Amino acid sequence: MSFITVGNALGCTINSHRRGWEGSICKNAETWNCSAKQQFRTDYCQQGDPRCYHIHIFEEANPYCLIDDLGIGWLLEPYPEVLNNQILLFWGKRFQEPRGISDINARPKDYVFGAYRVLNVSPQKINEFKTLWKIEPYPDGWARFQLPYILTVYYKSIIGGVYLKEVNRVAVENMFEKAAEQSKNPNPNWSNQKDIERFEHFHSNLHDWFEVARESAQKLQQNVVRPYAKTNSSPTIKSPFDGLKSLDVKKTISPTTTTTKPVKTTTAYPLIEKDSVKEKLKANYSKEVLDSVLAVSLTKNILIITGNPGVGKSTLAIDLIDDQERKLIVSVGSTWRGREDLLGYVNPISNEFEPTDFTKFLCKAETAWRKNDKRPYLVIFEEFNLSQPEYWFADILVRSQYPDDQDKMRTIELGGKSIRGITTNGSKVSISPALRFVATINNDHTTLSLSPRVLDRASIIELTLEPRITLERARLYGEMNEQQIMAIEELDVLLKYKNAMFSLRAADSLKRCLENLQLLDMNSVWDALDVVLLQQVLTKVRLMVGDPANDSLMQGLEEWSENYGKYLRKCAGLIGGWSEALKDGQDVIQA
Repeated sequence: MSFITVGNALGCTINSHRRGWEGSICKNAETWNCSAKQQFRTDYCQQGDPRCYHIHIFEEANPYCLIDDLGIGWLLEPYPEVLNNQILLFWGKRFQEPRGISDINARPKDYVFGAYRVLNVSPQKINEFKTLWKIEPYPDGWARFQLPYILTVYYKSIIGGVYLKEVNRVAVENMFEKAAEQSKNPNPNWSNQKDIERFEHFHSNLHDWFEVARESAQKLQQNVVRPYAKTNSSPTIKSPFDGLKSLDVKKTISPTTTTTKPVKTTTAYPLIEKDSVKEKLKANYSKEVLDSVLAVSLTKNILIITGNPGVGKSTLAIDLIDDQERKLIVSVGSTWRGREDLLGYVNPISNEFEPTDFTKFLCKAETAWRKNDKRPYLVIFEEFNLSQPEYWFADILVRSQYPDDQDKMRTIELGGKSIRGITTNGSKVSISPALRFVATINNDHTTLSLSPRVLDRASIIELTLEPRITLERARLYGEMNEQQIMAIEELDVLLKYKNAMFSLRAADSLKRCLENLQLLDMNSVWDALDVVLLQQVLTKVRLMVGDPANDSLMQGLEEWSENYGKYLRKCAGLIGGWSEALKDGQDVIQA
């Protein structure tokens, strides 16, 4: 995954300050909650000691921002020029005079305080152990909003640091357009003429500056090459905009380096056999997901894939092995209470063991192993935690942990005189060392949590998909304009903690609707998107009366409706109904 999509903006979280704050030390800092720790405000701000990293961001003479090395050093230390010419927004949490950020248990709204066109970034060495990074804007390339602008743009986190976010370029340009309309009208929030002039200059040049930022990033991507050892099998990282978050790279081995004796390796039975599958997994998800799957071959024989419904857990599991004869899908039942639900039972009349498809597959994998066929065999458990795994999976869980050469310990006695339909081994089955288990789980009210006993024996990876990647997977990215994609992204951000994301299933449904617009009597992409978001995203939402988090969520949804309601009328109507229901003291439960 790239560090940032070339051409987009960046965002940085800073402390919240009073309206019209010009970079001075806050008065009565102990009573003002800016998100800095109380002890910091008492020891420094209250005493007039200007140690706040954000005190100079909007000062008239020489504005600059300081960021701690822990949050951004991973990026700037190897590539100090990477932010040059980029557009950087500053935002913080919602605040209210005269106390600052509210302490209520609700999701605080973000506000944009201003923006930089970055001129230069330089390290400021405080001592041997501490470095700060100083970000300076062009003299004519910064703007401060006297009234912090409500952040409605879509942004996503960048893996590697906690400070920087990637912000959609079109959303930033739209935000400045709306703010420009405010600045032209008589408004006490724009009473400072210098702020208005700086903002108008920033706004009028924003499009051209974005183009320069894109060119700078592309140039850096082409010219910067990191040194690698010839023996290093890792793919070459060409620039910070291409896999920069994977900085744990082996150093080049010098001729004088002392070589160590090779370490004895454990026999591995890889879950992924073909390079094409590896590339597909890396492209659809990330290199981190690929690495996690490959690591299971060396560490565990049980892989648990978690994620929201529709994210592609089952698809990932099925794609691991191409050979249909060497994989089996098992759907776990909510009524499973013992091993007989998984393995089968002894027929009291014939005294034969009646095997399930799972047991037959175990026998098949065992036979292949004894014939020296070391290829992996894969069992996929769908809805693994629909019933408590310890009830029905205990024998497999225990036996599969023993070393490859301890065949007796890896054998399960099934009972009866023989296994019906199986002519070898009597009535027992051995867990093949090449057998691998992949389980998909959901985390909602219909499932059970996994116990430490299971978790200790398994590797877990979580799948997440950004809406844009979801649309690309469904081959819809080129079929939709930027405003339609933004509508999905912003709704996805609002509803994430309600587990109501835009999933692959929703994307597939949208694709089918777009392929049959005439049959469905729809006029545009907006009409199809309206129906899909209504039926497959908003229907997952539950809102309880009295939940303080709902106030913030509903405010965000109402703002979303204002922006897109004229195109997505059905969704806007449903959200309006939710607001009325909550005001009337009624819970919102779709089904």
